[in-house]
Amino acid sequence: MQVRKTNNSTLRNHIFSVLILIMFLSSFIFAQNNGKTKITADVDSIAGIIDANIYGQFSEHLGSCIYGGIWVGKDSPIPNTNGIRNDVLEALKKLEVPLLRWPGGCFADEYHWMDGIGPKEQRPSMVNTNWGGVVEDNSFGTHEFLELCEMVGAEPYISGNVGSGTVEEFSNWIQYITSDGENPMANLRRKNGREKPWKVKYWGIGNESWGCGGRMRPEYYSDLVRRYTTFTKNYGDNRVYKIASGPNVDDTVWTEVVMKNAGKVIDGLALHYYTSNGKPAAQFEEKGWFEVIQKTLRMDDLIKMHSAIMDKYDPSKNVALIVDEWGTWHAVEPETNPSFLYQQNTMRDAVVAASNLNIFHDHADRVKMTNIAQMVNVLQAMILTDNEKMVLTPTYHVFEMYKEHKNSIRLPLNINTSDYVYDGESIPSVNGSASINSKGQIHVSLCNVNPNQSEKISISIKSFENKNVTARILTSEKMDALNSFDNPNNLVPTEFSDFSISKDKLEINMPAKSVIVFELEGKITSNIGAAIDVKNPKPKLEFKYHKGYFSNLPDFSILPVVSDGLIEQIKIPDESESSDFLVRYSGYVKILKDGFYNFYANSDDGSRLFIDGKRIINNDGLHAPIEVKGFASLLEGFHKIEVEFNQGGGGMELGVSIEGPEMKKQIIPANMLFHESK
Repeated sequence: MQVRKTNNSTLRNHIFSVLILIMFLSSFIFAQNNGKTKITADVDSIAGIIDANIYGQFSEHLGSCIYGGIWVGKDSPIPNTNGIRNDVLEALKKLEVPLLRWPGGCFADEYHWMDGIGPKEQRPSMVNTNWGGVVEDNSFGTHEFLELCEMVGAEPYISGNVGSGTVEEFSNWIQYITSDGENPMANLRRKNGREKPWKVKYWGIGNESWGCGGRMRPEYYSDLVRRYTTFTKNYGDNRVYKIASGPNVDDTVWTEVVMKNAGKVIDGLALHYYTSNGKPAAQFEEKGWFEVIQKTLRMDDLIKMHSAIMDKYDPSKNVALIVDEWGTWHAVEPETNPSFLYQQNTMRDAVVAASNLNIFHDHADRVKMTNIAQMVNVLQAMILTDNEKMVLTPTYHVFEMYKEHKNSIRLPLNINTSDYVYDGESIPSVNGSASINSKGQIHVSLCNVNPNQSEKISISIKSFENKNVTARILTSEKMDALNSFDNPNNLVPTEFSDFSISKDKLEINMPAKSVIVFELEGKITSNIGAAIDVKNPKPKLEFKYHKGYFSNLPDFSILPVVSDGLIEQIKIPDESESSDFLVRYSGYVKILKDGFYNFYANSDDGSRLFIDGKRIINNDGLHAPIEVKGFASLLEGFHKIEVEFNQGGGGMELGVSIEGPEMKKQIIPANMLFHESK
């Protein structure tokens, strides 16, 4: 038999052709599957509240954030109110800024607050050694900052000086601001023109104590936290929320040591993470786009990483993770001071902002506050100013579009999306989040990070029927699109209509590199809702009183009953002692009109609320007074209500409120509460 020899080059050509065909078919199949996203949710699977403070801001004595950006002085030709720029003030009011952090940052640990009070001509100057070595004249101090917060409607968050300050200085600052008594600090405040104290809840115990705040070891710092919190006093009804300096990015050792040694004396642990880039904000190609988005999505892993450690020492999640510095950190704009961190803001920054907010929403059980860096003229700013000019950045517009999520109930999304692939690496094309507000409206925020390809998206929400859907979009043709002083409205939100709705589905054609927020109005068809037939309803609820100490709410069915009876409202029974006890309330709430109802449980310590057998509020654990919100779509008539309460030493408080159609938020009145007479 004659054997035919095959030329090696011919064989190689055949193999190469087959490989090309395989690659073509693979890419064809991938293309068929790419660009499609399926999103599902279930109204009966709602989670906790998205804290409004997730939308917090940060203002540091750095570059022109304060001086020129916020503060121009009363004698400035730039229109102002008591020295604060009117244009910036109005923009921040529209943004509904919930909280503002000050005075730093690294500046906080070299700032001595008494230099910034009293007559301005008597305030000493200092050198800002962290940010450019410029002279700080202290014309913007405690009074000016707190007045700014009052004007904007934001809660203040003050970072205390631990690095170069003292416990006495920190304690005196709290007394100066919050005390209404007869003492040296309160009297000094009155002398400086402020009779009534301010309420300042949030206080940071240093900043980046592992770095610019003192280069401390976590063991040393956690001992300092124990010391500082000992002298952190509450005056009047002001309750200090103590935030410890947390880890640098992925330093889990810092988290472990601080939580182990000081987790019982703090309310929050800070985390800082920036998405850095070596070029100015608007100088990048697709590689720069991909790398920045890829880095910013790491925020999800960091939160999970540190939350897992916090869960070991704080399973009840009493200590919040506070991401009080985050955002993009690009190279400064050409011909600007490198120490002033002034950068432009593009569509890429908008995608970073939206993606991070979606991540924070997903972790709302642990993340209770974040502060983007920074508010004006520094890093990923909301606002840029140039003398009398002002421009709103794409990041500002994302925050404005997303503000409907504040204090709403998170609706978890199951997102099955395609991948955005660049240079052999991939990230999910679409991220998003959703919430339900007190009116029963659902807001869905979506971000398409792919700069090249649109995405076909299908959204299906179980137990909800669409009736009316509106949307706004932020997008651009170019990746580096921005708003300049010459063209301030180049990139602004517009109405979006490239979608179709049916009873149970929303179909969307989402453009590349875009952020969209949908508002869905409709009917909640949850399995909660039908009224209960109560044979012989009588006023008052039933309650059972138990004794014992528990760190978390137990199974009440196994607890011995010390006493029981009827009570007109959900409040602490008269026979309770100021010690360790538990109470379980049960009966019916009478709903007068079909609709969407919000319930609020405010308790010190733990509480849970059930409507028709379904838990809608979990406010468990040993903690100071905390109010948690839940909702139910209810039909007119009687509905079963059960409340569990745990008192575990210290303060004692319980109140349950309702809000609904033609009904303002109020403690559930006695005339709505019943039990069934036998």
